[in-house]
Amino acid sequence: MISAAAVMSALGACAVRPPPPMAGQRAVGVSSPFAPASLSIHPLTRVDRDASGVVWIICHVELRDAWGDPCKGTGKLQIQLYKPVGGRASGLGSQELAWDIDLSDLDKNASFYDPPTRTYRFPLQNAPAWVADVLDPANREARVRLRAVLTTTGPKGEERFLQDEYTIGG
Repeated sequence: MISAAAVMSALGACAVRPPPPMAGQRAVGVSSPFAPASLSIHPLTRVDRDASGVVWIICHVELRDAWGDPCKGTGKLQIQLYKPVGGRASGLGSQELAWDIDLSDLDKNASFYDPPTRTYRFPLQNAPAWVADVLDPANREARVRLRAVLTTTGPKGEERFLQDEYTIGG
């Protein structure tokens, strides 16, 4: 028999989400209520080497709507690669490379989406040789910094910029 204390304890663990910015609004005049409201570079992001020795950056980008739920989105995504200079607090570093991805092409958009992780998975090729330094466990100072910027459309049709930064290694 389940005690009342056990039930109350289990219910206490359930979190109540705060209302989203659009709470109480009707969809009238809103072109896309579930448009992305935030972007984050997911911790699944990593540097990897394939069987032929080519180094890849596998970047996972997660979009969330105003309710905090994972969602898909359209627009222009740019993933920027920075080579760190100085210590951890020295800023992004120097930009070395950028990959432009058009998520407005719905077929291409769908091909990048990874349903099990609910993220977009971008295999980024042609990374500079120094990126492979993070694969060496003895090199604790090696870092790769990424910045993702999505130019998309907000719920009311307005242009919106979503961005995040992420460091691999170090």
